[in-house]
Order: sequence, then structure tokens, then C-alpha cells
Amino acid sequence: MKYHGQLVVMASPCTACVILNALNIETLDKVARERSDFSWELVQLMHPKDVATVEGLEVEKMPAVLINGEQITAGTILSPRALNRLLDTYSEEDGLSTL
Repeated sequence: MKYHGQLVVMASPCTACVILNALNIETLDKVARERSDFSWELVQLMHPKDVATVEGLEVEKMPAVLINGEQITAGTILSPRALNRLLDTYSEEDGLSTL
């Protein structure tokens, strides 16, 4: 199975979000380098009302990480270990379990 991640961020983030964004980018890059079944993209929103344009985004707290269209974090740091665990236990029937 192939996994596609999205890191959803505001284009003009607050200072705290800049730090969270950088840490999440580091995690997503690391996992993408380690796994051939995972890729990801950065989605920048210009305005909070734009959250409706991101399929699967349910909790409007940034940064948000989605995997295959399912939100798994909102405003938190995702560790490489946690992301790998989620991907390893993915079930097409049940989807991803949130952290």
C-alpha cells in the first residue's frame, strides 16, 4: 500500500507554528527517506477559511498532518516513530488510528 501525507500549514504562521512546522517537516522527510511506500506534500493555506479546500481536514488547528486524506494530528509534533507505527498498523478497513 502507498501512503501520501500532507502537512497543512498557514502561509503566515505564528512563531510557535514555525517551530512545529519545522519539526513536522523534519519527521515527514525522515520517514519518506526511510520508506519507499510514503511520500508527502506541503499544503499552505492563505486564510483560515481555506481549510474547507483540504479534503479530510476536520480539526482546524495548525499544523495538521493527514495521511491518505485522514487527519492524524492537529497542532502537535509528530515523531518519526509514531508515524512509522501508524503506517505499519494501517488497515484499509479501519483506516489510521489517531495519535
